Amino acid sequence: MFSSIAFLSILALVRTAFTASQVINLTALVGPNLSPGAEIFLPSDANYAEDVTQRWTTHKAPSYLGAIKPATEADVQNIVRVASTNEIPFLATGGGHGAAITLGNLKQGIEIDLSNFNSVHLDAERNLLTVGGGTRFAQVIEPLYAAGKEFQIGTAPCVGIIGATLGAGVSSLQGHRGLLIDALISVKLIIAAGKTITASKQENADLFWGIRGAGANFGIVTSATYEVFQATNQGQVLNTNFQYPASANRSIWEILKAYDNTLPSRLAINLAIVYDTTIGELVFVINANFYGPKEEGLSYLRPFFALNPIRSSIEMVPWSEVISTSYFGFDSTACVDGQYVNAYSIGLKCTEVSTFESFFAELSDFSRQHPNIHSNLVIHRFPTQAVLAVPDSETAYPHRQLKMHVQLESNYVRNNTTLDNTVDAFLQSARAKFQRTSGFENLSVYVNFAHGDEGPSVWYGQQKLSQLARLKRRWDPHQVFSWYDAVPLHWP
Repeated sequence: MFSSIAFLSILALVRTAFTASQVINLTALVGPNLSPGAEIFLPSDANYAEDVTQRWTTHKAPSYLGAIKPATEADVQNIVRVASTNEIPFLATGGGHGAAITLGNLKQGIEIDLSNFNSVHLDAERNLLTVGGGTRFAQVIEPLYAAGKEFQIGTAPCVGIIGATLGAGVSSLQGHRGLLIDALISVKLIIAAGKTITASKQENADLFWGIRGAGANFGIVTSATYEVFQATNQGQVLNTNFQYPASANRSIWEILKAYDNTLPSRLAINLAIVYDTTIGELVFVINANFYGPKEEGLSYLRPFFALNPIRSSIEMVPWSEVISTSYFGFDSTACVDGQYVNAYSIGLKCTEVSTFESFFAELSDFSRQHPNIHSNLVIHRFPTQAVLAVPDSETAYPHRQLKMHVQLESNYVRNNTTLDNTVDAFLQSARAKFQRTSGFENLSVYVNFAHGDEGPSVWYGQQKLSQLARLKRRWDPHQVFSWYDAVPLHWP
C-alpha cells in the first residue's frame, strides 16, 4: 500500500511542477490547432458550469485552466499533441462520474469535454452498436428497446458508456450477458503520440486486452462498437421494490447470504440503507430485477415477501423502464452534478451476516452523531454466470470472482477538513471490517468504484500488473494518461 501511494504522490509532484513557472493562455496555445466547431471555455466564463460537463462529485476534484470541446477527432489529436508538448496535464470527460481521489492530483490542466462525441448507431441486423466517446447510457436505451435488443446498461442513465466500459462495465444483466468488456468488439482511441488507432482482437490485440479492465490508462476512446442481444422475455422485466424498518437488520443479511451460491443468472438485487431523519433511524430499500416471466421471478423472491415489508411494489416493465421504476421510482442522486460525495467500495465473494449486522449498528450511531453528514450503504448483488464463462486471461479485468459490490458513501459540505477526516476514518474502518470477512485473501475493489487509495495491485490484480506495465511503457511511456488509478510503468 505504501509503495502504491508513494508512486502516485511522486507522479503528481513531477507532473504539476510546471504550473509554478508558467502562465498558460489556452486560446492562444491550442486555438490555432482546432477546427471551427471546437470551443474553448475558461472557468471565468459566466456560463462555464452550464457549458462544460461537470463532475458528479467535487470531492478531491481536478482543477483546470479551462475546458475544450473538440468537434472532430483531429481536434482531440491536436489537443493531446499540444498539451503533451507543453507538459500540460489533461483529462477526457464523458459522463463525469469518475470519483477516484487520484484525479485530484491533476492541477491546472485541460478538460477535454467529449460531449460532442455523442453519436449512436445501431445495426440491428448485425447486432452491433457503435457509440461515441461521450455517449451516455440514456441515449441508447430507447433505440435498443425499439429494435427489440438489449445491452448491459448500468444503474444510472447519466453515466458515460465508455467510462463504464473501460473498467469492466458491471450491470444487472451481467449474469446473463456478461460484462460490457465482454460485449466490446473494437475501439478507436487516440494514444499519447496524438494518433488514432483501432484496437480489437484482430488489431493491436495486446492493447485491446489492456483496455478491457484498465482502459483509462492508454488513450482517449472516441468511439466503440459492441455486440448487442435479442431482448430477453420480449423485453419485459419483473421489477420489485421492498422497504423494511431497522428491525429487519439481521434477517435481510440472512436472505442475501442464502443467494451466495444460488443467485439465478437473470436476477439482480440492489440494496440501499439510508437514514430517515423523520423517524431517526435507518431503513432498507431493496430493488430486485428479474429478466424473465413474472411467476418465475416471484418464486426466487419469496424470502423478501415473507419478511413482511412495510412497503412493496411488483410490476412487469419494459427493460427500458427498469432504472426509472427502481427503488419505487425515487430520483437518484447519481445524476445530480456538483455534490460533495466521499465514496469507498469493496468487493465481496460471500455474505458474512455478523459483519453486515454490526456495521448497520455502527452506521446508525454515526448518522445520529453526525446529522450534517448523510451516509449510506449501497449494495449491487449481480449474478456472475456469464461473467465467469469468460476465461480470466481473456481481459485485464481481475475481479470476475466478485459477487457483491459494497459502496459506502457520505455526502456533506465541501472543503471541510474536519468532516473529511471524520468520514475517512469511519469509512476506512468499515472497509477494513468488510475485508476481513470478504471471502478474498486481499482487498478486492472494482476500479470504477474505487476510492483511489487502494493501489494498483487492488485495482488491476497482482497477476496482471506486469503485463499492464509493459503495455503502459509501450503505449504511454510519459504517463499522460495516468490521473485515474494509474498503472505504473514498472511492476513490481
